[in-house]
Amino acid sequence: MNKTDFVNIVVLGWIKSDLIRMRDTIRPDRSEVGNINFPLALCTLSCVEYLGGFLIGKDQKFTGNVEKYINECFQHPDEYPVEILRDLIRNGLAHDYFPRGAISRNNKRPAIYRGRTYSIVLDAETMVNDFIDSLDVFVEKLEDHKYEARMQGLSEKIDEFKVKHKSFIENLERQPRDDDQGTPSSGYPDSINTTTTDPNIE
Repeated sequence: MNKTDFVNIVVLGWIKSDLIRMRDTIRPDRSEVGNINFPLALCTLSCVEYLGGFLIGKDQKFTGNVEKYINECFQHPDEYPVEILRDLIRNGLAHDYFPRGAISRNNKRPAIYRGRTYSIVLDAETMVNDFIDSLDVFVEKLEDHKYEARMQGLSEKIDEFKVKHKSFIENLERQPRDDDQGTPSSGYPDSINTTTTDPNIE
């Protein structure tokens, strides 16, 4: 996958469209459950970590990737201290599905604040909006050689996965017409699957 396709299909197609659809389809309603506060925060931060590695040219793990992305692409980087994001969301939500504080969707600034009930609150709505707004900056700052280096590293990881789990993969059953409702998603070329160029299909 070349850089142009990555930007148009993966970044501005899948990542941006997925987050916009999550944000806009499920609106916060205090009288309802299922306001996706946790998934929206976790998914957004996962995307930040992922894209930060492309700005660096290699994986610098959560702290390095997120710090690079936020400092270079966010309009309000001072509102997102990376150590707080790591402990509040990544270590809390990703590992335990409970943040070490609270997650709101009030769309107010600052993005992290002291709540009336909770000692620390991250506003997922503000963060996802800041991230979506930052994607144009990311596209401008993404350098060819760093994109190539990071993509090479990711491709090697996928190859290692396929070798490690070769027997399991080879014994998987096929499903007829498995792409009728939505083609299988893959961020990278896969010799087994046909890659679509439609940014609306993952």
